Amino acid sequence: MQKISSNTLEINTMSNLTISNFDTETAAEFISDVSLNGYGLIAIAIDRMNEQEVRQTLTDCEETLVAAELIAAAIGRPSLHLPEDAREWVATFLPTGSFENDEITRLADNAADAIDKIVADSELRDMWEGNPDFDEWFQLQVDLQQRILGNED
Repeated sequence: MQKISSNTLEINTMSNLTISNFDTETAAEFISDVSLNGYGLIAIAIDRMNEQEVRQTLTDCEETLVAAELIAAAIGRPSLHLPEDAREWVATFLPTGSFENDEITRLADNAADAIDKIVADSELRDMWEGNPDFDEWFQLQVDLQQRILGNED
């Protein structure tokens, strides 16, 4: 009988995932929370990531990446994987030119900094690092950062 280490199990489990910031239970819950409680949760997630001196947890990272995706959508550069309910929420509650949209799009630089922290040293990076899809996950975050900052090629 072959013993399977937790690292092997994690990698095997992850290889079945689509490479997207939306395909986790945490992401779905965060989108639901934002829909119910408002766009202030986006700022809270970004600020929490940037203010923490301790290593970033998996949940914090996943929520921050979804918050960054919502910022990118508010800027007008949404992910192709943005769930329809999130797309509709952004269009309804963060329309271009609105006060709310301005408040959220001002978070772009802070969101980019938060992404840097996640890809540099976090539980989420650790989870992906041994995975054969690490480079694709890393590039997804680089692309998100570029969409937020308007540096798309």
